[in-house]
Amino acid sequence: MKKLFVDTSAWYAISDPGDPNHKAALAYRNEIVKKYRLVVTNYIWDELYTLLLMSLRYRKTVDLKSQLDILVTTNIIEVVWVREDTAREAWAIFEKYNVDKHWSFTDCVSYVVMKQLGITEAFTFDCHFAQMSFVPRP
Repeated sequence: MKKLFVDTSAWYAISDPGDPNHKAALAYRNEIVKKYRLVVTNYIWDELYTLLLMSLRYRKTVDLKSQLDILVTTNIIEVVWVREDTAREAWAIFEKYNVDKHWSFTDCVSYVVMKQLGITEAFTFDCHFAQMSFVPRP
């Protein structure tokens, strides 16, 4: 099954009805069901849980985590746990490209992981993935 990287911006748009990309995120999520194995990193989870806690509060965050755990357990989502060598490589990307970009460290980790796994598409609303030469979806 083909792999699709899912960025924080997509998870957040799915979770927050007030997000401007909410409807597009739900439509694309429904379109890709059973067509892709979804890939994230633990850094994506970190960003997502923090954003949810700050904006949608504790209960919504905990509820979503429970739903995501089920998707991980049933192999719909693959979580890549970032190792030290991956973090070092991501830092090199951060230093190299942020002279004129504004890629977060998490974006740089995503870049490295996607390259390592040969993933070319990302479910994202973040323009940085296109700058990185990945195909943003939707």
